[in-house]
Amino acid sequence: MADSSRMDTSVRVDTSGRPCPVPILEIAKAMRRLPVGTLVELVSTDRGLEADLPAWCEATGHELVRLERRETSYVGWVRKVG
Repeated sequence: MADSSRMDTSVRVDTSGRPCPVPILEIAKAMRRLPVGTLVELVSTDRGLEADLPAWCEATGHELVRLERRETSYVGWVRKVG
């Protein structure tokens, strides 16, 4: 996996403080308007993201590049696949 401190994120979606299903709804909305290959950083305080984001990526075909916990936040990087 890539070093998250050097990821070239094109778009950042911050859903901190917003519960499920908002993080997944917001990344889905962002992905619809972005070109293939775009790397999106999703920030959330909802611990459900650890299960929800990998499941959403599997269901949609987008690439989960990395998912990590940072204190009280969860940060995921997803690349849009065509």
